[in-house]
Amino acid sequence: MTYSYASGDLLEQRNTYFYSAYQGPGLIDAWRRQRHEVETDLAIGAGAAHGSEEPLPIGPTDWLLQSMYRTLSTQGGLSEQTQLERLVQRFEVSKRLHGEYDATWRPVDPADYRSSERYVRFAEILQLAYGFSGRITYLNTLLKVVDTLTAMRATLTVHQRARLRDVVGQERRYIDALHAAVEAKKHAP
Repeated sequence: MTYSYASGDLLEQRNTYFYSAYQGPGLIDAWRRQRHEVETDLAIGAGAAHGSEEPLPIGPTDWLLQSMYRTLSTQGGLSEQTQLERLVQRFEVSKRLHGEYDATWRPVDPADYRSSERYVRFAEILQLAYGFSGRITYLNTLLKVVDTLTAMRATLTVHQRARLRDVVGQERRYIDALHAAVEAKKHAP
């Protein structure tokens, strides 16, 4: 069995995940293999990450993501929780993050969704948000964002690859902990 959700141009041919057949425990094993391969691939050149950042996108969504990341990473909480919920909802519906949304959370420029930096930062935010809250919604969305990022990893900068590698490692630890908790409940008296 292979993990088929993390290949191709997922910003153009988006996964729906909705009508996927149940694949049982083999899916988790295939996911682990895929993520291990990604971590190994991302490790190549990761040591040269410092000083290789590309300019950050400067749209309103990018500013919001930067603010969320700063708040989560320094304060351990999130004052922009409502906006995070909206971004999660927008990503879950479209599998894209746009540079700007209007007052009804519709994209201002429907063609502005290809910024890899935006997806890397969103993954980092979801990783932190799940770590602080334990809300499965954040982990679920994180898995999908990481699917998108791992499929496009060849286009990432060295710095983004290093950051994605950190996210993938934490994602795996979260899934392992969740799996262990489920197994423990199954075997509890």
